[in-house]
Amino acid sequence: MISLRRVSLSHKQVIESYLSQASTLICDFTFSSLYMWQEVYNTCWTEVEGVMVVRFDLSEENVKGYMIVGAEPSDASVEQYHRLYSLLVADAHQQGRQLRLVCMTHRAIQHFLDWADLNYEAHERGLNVVSGRECFAVCDNPDYRDYIYSLDDLSQLSGRKYQPKRNHINRFEAAYNYTFQKLTPSDFEQCLMLDCRWQRQKIDSATSVVEVRNRVEHECPPSQEHMAIRRAFDAYDELGLVGGVLRVDGQVVAFTYGSALSDEVFCTHIEKADAAYEGAFQMINRSFAQMLRQMGYVKVNREEDMGIAGLRRAKESYYPMMMQEKISLRELTPREVSSRELWQRVFGDEREFVDLFMTEVYSPDNMLTRVEQGRVVSMLHIVEMQTSLGRTGYLYAIATDADYRGRGYSSQLIEEAFRLMRQRRYDVAMLIPATNQLKKFYSKFGFEDRSYQMDFSGGVYLGTGEVSADLAMVKTL
Repeated sequence: MISLRRVSLSHKQVIESYLSQASTLICDFTFSSLYMWQEVYNTCWTEVEGVMVVRFDLSEENVKGYMIVGAEPSDASVEQYHRLYSLLVADAHQQGRQLRLVCMTHRAIQHFLDWADLNYEAHERGLNVVSGRECFAVCDNPDYRDYIYSLDDLSQLSGRKYQPKRNHINRFEAAYNYTFQKLTPSDFEQCLMLDCRWQRQKIDSATSVVEVRNRVEHECPPSQEHMAIRRAFDAYDELGLVGGVLRVDGQVVAFTYGSALSDEVFCTHIEKADAAYEGAFQMINRSFAQMLRQMGYVKVNREEDMGIAGLRRAKESYYPMMMQEKISLRELTPREVSSRELWQRVFGDEREFVDLFMTEVYSPDNMLTRVEQGRVVSMLHIVEMQTSLGRTGYLYAIATDADYRGRGYSSQLIEEAFRLMRQRRYDVAMLIPATNQLKKFYSKFGFEDRSYQMDFSGGVYLGTGEVSADLAMVKTL
């Protein structure tokens, strides 16, 4: 097992020496990002085989992620990287985990898969596959791509496409007595109070802004982001952070900060504004862009949208010049490899989509299967969702191999799913039948044809391909 340590300010110089070798411009590759989120993700690091490895907890239960930071693999470093991959697989297995690599480029992923074909001990793990690469799912999720913008564009907002932004700024300038200045430690307390207001408004949107302001000083909702902001402020100068603060009548209504990715590229880690002040978001964005441009930066990375529909629309409305890829790779168990093969045989979906599901949506506890002769021959997935009807179990990818149909496997799995969802106190089950014949089949299990409109805008799209046709049958549990 590799030996890792916590991220300390004393490690900044050596960690940044590895970060500077990275070929990608992602915000995860900044010391300040590693440090400020350390308590949230249990981040630790080590030096091994000439690169830096970062390990952290992912949002999924008991999942460890690994990030390799250093020069891209090359012909000269093949043996070095092959030893590294073996060490990472061994470290994950020694913890009883499957390997999960994140923040990879296409080139780095291909290099790993080439190693897997030659070195991954698939047969020792009970995997009867043609090549080692079949034991992994590769996911290029657009939700994780970083948005990179031209600072010329953001600071000037020229042209018709930016007219809505200029309108908001014009209204802000006309309505308020404001100032914009560089963020300093004397601003931290007001910024933290603003973040509390922002969190409260987000959680309790039904409450009036006035009520929120009156109570937020005493009721700051706990959040991982608030914890990270506090940690960043506690070491602001040591981290080399740069920020800006927007005030109206002396009160902080917006703030932002970040750190350098390179001499030309800056990464904005945090941007908060009080939505009660129309145009505050647009104003802090443009003002900070102007400040960064004066400091000599050319581009700004404003991080990912995390699949949040509103955040994606906001980021896209500023017209990024490029999207920075961040590809992940997930090791699969024999059961998962077999279920992916069944999925592709039955539905004909491309490997990329199945891997996306297996990496971003799938949960081992939510996949029900029937196995014959070591192969998954029937399966269904329960996707937990929150809908207007309450806690919902969306039954997805219900499939049985053609050679095993007529044995009642799908019916058994559906009934098993009902029992499991009742135990977990789900309110309803939903599914979208592909044909009228399937509607009749599912109605036997108590599903009603309510044509409930499903909404997949907050994550991976699991519908029919046409939003208007994403109409679910519903069963009350």
